[in-house]
Amino acid sequence: MGVFSSKTEIEIAGIKIFLTQKRIRNLHLRISAPDGEVRISAPLRYGITRLREFILQKIEWIKKNQIRIRKLRDEGKIILPKKFISGEEHYFFGEKFLLELVQNSTANKVLCGVEVLQRNVIELHVKKLSNFAQRQKLMDNFYRKHLKEVVPGMVTKYEEKMGVAVAEFRVKKMKTRWGTCNVKARRIWLSLELAKKPLGFLESTVVHEMVHLLERGHNKKFYGLMDQFMPEWQIWDKKKTEV
Repeated sequence: MGVFSSKTEIEIAGIKIFLTQKRIRNLHLRISAPDGEVRISAPLRYGITRLREFILQKIEWIKKNQIRIRKLRDEGKIILPKKFISGEEHYFFGEKFLLELVQNSTANKVLCGVEVLQRNVIELHVKKLSNFAQRQKLMDNFYRKHLKEVVPGMVTKYEEKMGVAVAEFRVKKMKTRWGTCNVKARRIWLSLELAKKPLGFLESTVVHEMVHLLERGHNKKFYGLMDQFMPEWQIWDKKKTEV
């Protein structure tokens, strides 16, 4: 059996609503950043009259949260999704750069800072007209490459200090963590987002995961070892949301 779904836009009490109806059991309402868009997913059995009644019951809640989200956006407290186009601000190891998209280049590549003789510019070169996914992949590869250049030196430094051995480290996208450690395999995973953070925060994350090779839990012994091997780790931990 195929999956049936319909999408439409409706307006109720002056509020535009993006409505999707499909084979689901319950109705879901969400307000999306950064503009406070109202989106509803509803079961197919819901008619427009029933939907209107539901929305009118929630209208004050909707308006209140739209105001809250837009205020956070205007204060710069909501990170807007990147489109990888000229003029955007991007971070690289804690420094802010302006992105310059160069279309119809001779090669797909990313150049940064002194490579383009401008320390505040990242040039994203694409061979031809590109879409979002292609540009994002190029930037992801750029960040991954530089993490793989920097991290081995940090690992070696703390292997000697701690008396441990890391079998390997890998980089991947993580939504909720900066890193993880598979103690049994002695393997460390690091978030791709760390390439945007200051080197001190990257180093404190590497140390954090390596300390797990000595102590699995986040307990008094663990934080004592963090203090021993990198006393300034708490300074960087407090800065983790700054860029």
